[in-house]
Amino acid sequence: MQKSVQNNRSTYNPKVHELANGVRVVCDTVTSVDSCAVGVFVGTGTRDDPKGLGGTAHFVEHTSFRRTTTKNSKAIAREFENVGAYANAYTTKEETSYYVRALRQSVPKVFATLADVIINPVFDAADVEKERLIISEEIRSYEDEAEEFILDAAEQQIFNAHPLGLPIVGTLKSVSRISSTSLQKFHKAHYNASNIVVCASGNVQPQELIELTEKLFSGLPRSNKHVKRLSPKRLKPSELIFHKPLQQTHIAWHTQTSGFRSRSNSKLMLLNIILGDGMMSRLNVRIREGKGLAYNIYSQLQTFSDCGIFSVYAGTEVASAGKAQLMIEQELNRLAMNGVTRTELVRAKEQLRAGKIMSLESLSARLSMLGRGVLEDGKPEDPYKFIHAADKVTLEEVNEIARKILRSDSWSKCVIVPGKSEE
Repeated sequence: MQKSVQNNRSTYNPKVHELANGVRVVCDTVTSVDSCAVGVFVGTGTRDDPKGLGGTAHFVEHTSFRRTTTKNSKAIAREFENVGAYANAYTTKEETSYYVRALRQSVPKVFATLADVIINPVFDAADVEKERLIISEEIRSYEDEAEEFILDAAEQQIFNAHPLGLPIVGTLKSVSRISSTSLQKFHKAHYNASNIVVCASGNVQPQELIELTEKLFSGLPRSNKHVKRLSPKRLKPSELIFHKPLQQTHIAWHTQTSGFRSRSNSKLMLLNIILGDGMMSRLNVRIREGKGLAYNIYSQLQTFSDCGIFSVYAGTEVASAGKAQLMIEQELNRLAMNGVTRTELVRAKEQLRAGKIMSLESLSARLSMLGRGVLEDGKPEDPYKFIHAADKVTLEEVNEIARKILRSDSWSKCVIVPGKSEE
């Protein structure tokens, strides 16, 4: 199996080029398709929001599609959809991504429109007010989704006042303070050449992409200023309870880990699969399938540049909540004390390998590997190198990580209990 994976390595061989002003260009040519995914990744996110103005990075991303110096929102949408293209964007804690999928022949046109949205947004006061209403509804929708709400609350609990603890969309209070001036200031500070990576995956050649990018982005100024990001402190474990008018109890346990640049990253990913990612994971087999205590239960690993969160989520009947939490505690401690089995580790490695290889069949996934890889590590992610590193992880190394982080008394707990909401 490994031999066939290595034989396919030639199908993923991205080329990297840097423009004179510092914009990095990454081209992943896939000649077997007739379309292309083009993305612009900006190295800024919620973590860089001004104090008291949480949600600014996300607000900039939303409002950029409203108006540029030459187009309104209808004209922008028309230029994408008249050629059957699909454009969207998202904001994370540490980056903002704008992307478009289009047929090969439409790439120059839609890329020019996307670049206009990113480089030349006009944060008109009336547009800002309209977008504020939309984002406020988005915030309310998250508050109505118990699973979304509790995972956001868990991040705030574990990071406290640190910027990583803020919701990506902000809060109703913080979003109400964001003005067109603050959006313009944020855009000017962060949307510069040194902070931008242009990527394409699909039927496009490197020189073609470089020429298009030079034409559209060469006027951006280079910036030697680097945003200062302070690492969060590790807080003592705590417990947090919310009351909401729901039918289920929602449970989130979580602990802080190292970030994606850590040598422990692949070991943590393997441990996450074993604990709660998949049908054969311990949490699913023992708590959902074995005891029927939860319809939805899983673990997840979220990593940032300098830290991460390892969490467990469960949605359960009120009467079963106590037993479910007891079993979560038991599974964490059992893994910490007794470790994983060799069979579990082999299965986890196969899942990681299969996931990485299958992601190469998606242009959108390939685009993400290019952009995030360059922003996070200075080069496109190499899935084959990742697979090789994961294959080398030993049983002893995974068990060492388990002993360090899975003791239940080092985890914080966040719970939504059905009942009348607190004012």
